[in-house]
Amino acid sequence: MSDSKKSCSNMGVRWMRERLLALGLALLIVPLLSGMASAQDASHIVINDSRADHLDEDSDGDFDIVRVTASIGTTAISAEIAVEVIAENEDLSISFWNNTSLAGGETFNIQTTIKAWADGDFDVWLRVWDAETGTVVHDAHLGSHTLVASLTPPILSMQLESAPLIFTGDTCLVHRVSSDQVGAHYGTMGVVSIQGVPWWVGEHETPLDCSRWPAGDYTLTEHYRNGLGMSTSMSLSFRIHVHPPPAFAVNVTGRATEAGTPCEMIIEAAEGTQMPEMGVRWTLIDPAQQGLHIDAEARVDCTMWAPGVHKVRATLTSPQGRETTVALNLVRLPPADDASIEVRNASGDPDRWPSVSQGAEYEPEPLLFNPAASIAAVGVGGFIIALLVGILASRMIDRESKTEDEMWEDAPVTPDSDGLPSHVDESGIHWRQQPDGQVDWWDAETAQWLRFQG
Repeated sequence: MSDSKKSCSNMGVRWMRERLLALGLALLIVPLLSGMASAQDASHIVINDSRADHLDEDSDGDFDIVRVTASIGTTAISAEIAVEVIAENEDLSISFWNNTSLAGGETFNIQTTIKAWADGDFDVWLRVWDAETGTVVHDAHLGSHTLVASLTPPILSMQLESAPLIFTGDTCLVHRVSSDQVGAHYGTMGVVSIQGVPWWVGEHETPLDCSRWPAGDYTLTEHYRNGLGMSTSMSLSFRIHVHPPPAFAVNVTGRATEAGTPCEMIIEAAEGTQMPEMGVRWTLIDPAQQGLHIDAEARVDCTMWAPGVHKVRATLTSPQGRETTVALNLVRLPPADDASIEVRNASGDPDRWPSVSQGAEYEPEPLLFNPAASIAAVGVGGFIIALLVGILASRMIDRESKTEDEMWEDAPVTPDSDGLPSHVDESGIHWRQQPDGQVDWWDAETAQWLRFQG
């Protein structure tokens, strides 16, 4: 190999060694430079003073707040800083932030007041961030402080105003109370939600008028959660009973006495039925099968009724639409021989009068010519009647089995609520609520909505 070639080879080796040495030195210097840069970034934000003092704000002898103070500056031309104060007890941790820009030589003084939301120990930290790099430049624990709550946590309350036994239409009010001093103080209020009501109600609507609610079992449940995660709930249970139907009897004087003699029918209400609140209707069918209705009278005079059997139905209707009917037959006898012309005229055609039993003077006569023949005839007749009754019963059973499907077709149909909120109570009665809060109930007999009168 020539001298020139050896010289070139040695120069190449030396160049390679120099490159490797320079690269190694660079790798060693980079961490040092990085550490210096970090130290420089951290050092230009200076915390001059920081402390946390527990105080008795309401002067009742108990510490109830912690006040954190700090003075922060910078040695750089400018700085973007974020200050975080953290208060924490065993259940909750809350952060308080202050962000600002500082020029060289300026000082930022913070003062953060923490009000205790529970009794117990509160740990307090002060954290300072370099907002430009996102790094923590100061993290200090400012002690543990024993405090007594000065803010009331979230509270929900529901109170029922009603009689011990509630019926539809009776006074029924639910008074609602909600408060959250912690959420209000720290600007993290939540929303109160309620479940278990038949109609929509507002978040803070109070009192709730449940006097117009359908009968049934109710469990109202309220939930609340604020922005700090503090939550509470409250439940209230009660039952609204179906208002009892009217209870009464019809007291009759003059039953089975001669036309023209004193006779009257009087409705006597049972305990719990208030007659002034009831609607009254009498339905009368006389011996000639002529019908008559009498409304709003609790007493009916039957003195001048014609002889015969009168079918009587008395119906009371409560303000809630509940009805009770009492039926009876009233017999009036033909007028006495000395009755007045007025009574005889009111009694109608004598040929239509019922016959009056002769009592002890009556002597039975055989059906045929002798008692034995009469007994035989009655026996044969009884057998024939029994046979006919059996055939008729068989046909009725067949007819019922054939019409079973038709009966299903006549099942009640759910009424159209016309888009209004609706509800079905435990008795199967359909209800709907009007926009003004009034409530209607569905009368299946008349197939129409009727206004509920509480």
